[in-house]
Amino acid sequence: MAHENELDAWVGHRLKDLRSERGITLVTLSEQTGISVTHLSRLEKGHRQPSIGSLLQIARVYGISVSELIQEQEPEDYHLVRADDAVEHPGQDGQYTVLSGPGSTIAVIRVEVEPGKSTKDAKHAGEEWLHVLSGEVFFRLEGKDIILSSGDSLHFDSSKVHRLTNKTEKPATVLVASTAATMPMHHPVPSPKSRR
Repeated sequence: MAHENELDAWVGHRLKDLRSERGITLVTLSEQTGISVTHLSRLEKGHRQPSIGSLLQIARVYGISVSELIQEQEPEDYHLVRADDAVEHPGQDGQYTVLSGPGSTIAVIRVEVEPGKSTKDAKHAGEEWLHVLSGEVFFRLEGKDIILSSGDSLHFDSSKVHRLTNKTEKPATVLVASTAATMPMHHPVPSPKSRR
């Protein structure tokens, strides 16, 4: 459990550092992401685990990938994630692992949805593709339920309200690819370095 708390604290520090680098307030970030100031503050203090939807929205505002948001940037021309080196992060939606690289134009995340758990409702610009690696999930898109089993894939407009639920007694593993982190914002907030 201490390990999860350390990860929450690290992600919180990273979120606060990125906001400070850009010189914006929690209120401004809240307006850009649609996430409440209270929730953003708790995320920055490491008191709350971020949902995947929250990470995608925050990364989009900063014009960076989810990988850059929660991991240190690598100077390589490629991003390799070995199976044994993949870092799992606890989140409100279950365990997640970011598989895409820092400069990626698409966020690729592996999500472990525990039995009886659901992701939060999400809605963000862009599109998503889901692929069920193992187990079975119920996918709700704008009020319509779709059952997805191991090997099934689904591509959809992520501006529609969506959610994953595992109604079974076994964990489910889903691969999510999203363009949300790279969709242009009305008022993107780049870092001072990228403004030069």
